[in-house]
Amino acid sequence: MVESSNGLQFHGSVNKVNRKTFAERVSSKVPHLFSIWLLLTVLAPHQDLYKAFFHGILIPTVLILLFTRRAGINWRDPFLLVSLAFFAYASISTFVVGFGPMSEHVRAFRWGVEITFGLLALYIWMPHVVKSPRWWAYLFLWCGLFGALAAVIMFVFYFDLRGRLTGLGALHNPIQAGSILLVYFAIGHLLLTSVRSGFTKGDKALLAASLASVCLAVFLSESRAPIGAMVVYLMYLGVLVLVKASDMRSFLAVSVVSAVVAWIVVALYGGDAYVQQLLSRGASSRLEIWAGYLQYPPASWWFGFGAGTPPDVLTAAEAYWIPNRVPVTHAHNLFIGTLVETGIVGLCFLATMIGLVVRSIVISRAGMEEKIGLFALLGLVFMLTLTGSHTVISSIKAVWLFLWVPVVFILFWSDRDGVTRSASQTG
Repeated sequence: MVESSNGLQFHGSVNKVNRKTFAERVSSKVPHLFSIWLLLTVLAPHQDLYKAFFHGILIPTVLILLFTRRAGINWRDPFLLVSLAFFAYASISTFVVGFGPMSEHVRAFRWGVEITFGLLALYIWMPHVVKSPRWWAYLFLWCGLFGALAAVIMFVFYFDLRGRLTGLGALHNPIQAGSILLVYFAIGHLLLTSVRSGFTKGDKALLAASLASVCLAVFLSESRAPIGAMVVYLMYLGVLVLVKASDMRSFLAVSVVSAVVAWIVVALYGGDAYVQQLLSRGASSRLEIWAGYLQYPPASWWFGFGAGTPPDVLTAAEAYWIPNRVPVTHAHNLFIGTLVETGIVGLCFLATMIGLVVRSIVISRAGMEEKIGLFALLGLVFMLTLTGSHTVISSIKAVWLFLWVPVVFILFWSDRDGVTRSASQTG
């Protein structure tokens, strides 16, 4: 009996070691898995391949790390707690206050579950980005460069300059293509310029090439929100390098890149013709869409219509949108969408999340230049989502790439000293 007991103890300890070793192997693969995922978002031959990879590979990875307690997540993180509470509130309240087909409310609940796993996955990934900024800077910049070049090549040779530019993977929509590429460049630029030692000519060449290709792709997408955000971000870059007396070459490089891209666009379209194409779409019915939501509000402003209530069953559809030939669609505004779907309660959750991100930048030990860079990235996210998204709670979609990825990056980069210290203690 003693030997049997000892044998059981021995085998139990071996199994424990094997489980630990397996979890360590899975944990060590996290950077590689997310590298593949990023590449798929801009170069996958099918637009849903990056989604399938997330569901089939990354979510099981998250579950393994959670089950073996090797996720390394700080469960007391205020932003994480507020976000998870918001996801739970929106996913459950829709069954209480919502109306319309039950399948839509089940779908909204599924979105809440997916975004929960998505946020946890980003919390597992971001410490690796903070610990190896140069390597991830290269990856983000190369993704921006290759994704933009592939999209431009497709637009010129496959679509023969007809319509608006789209790309591979998550870049299959013009607005999303411009938004994702801009954010990838902005994150890569911030990471690479934060590395004070060993900034080479090759790094500068990569920045210039990535910036030029991304700007060209954004212009060819003819998406006004990304174009406006890009212009503002270019102004920030120009001021950033101009205030550095030793960085006049960088300022000239940014100016030359901008001038060359503008010349290419004018050569392809003609200056006046390009501007007319942008103006011809007017406000894309945004004002009428917002008016319908606000003129025909939910029964309770506190809780909203419910995250799963489809627009076509709202009173605004029959009473306002359809008679005025306005598209019956979601709000296309992050704040109005959050208000009407989840009410004042949901809007308070969103405001708290934004406040926590801003606070993380303000209290960061980073220098003023880096803080300005983080605010510039946050401003970029704000401009890209102001009229293009109605919610932060969704299944895995392109909005994850130009909203959640940069926001979680800002949180971790603001506290990178704490992240590095925690990683060294864990190691």
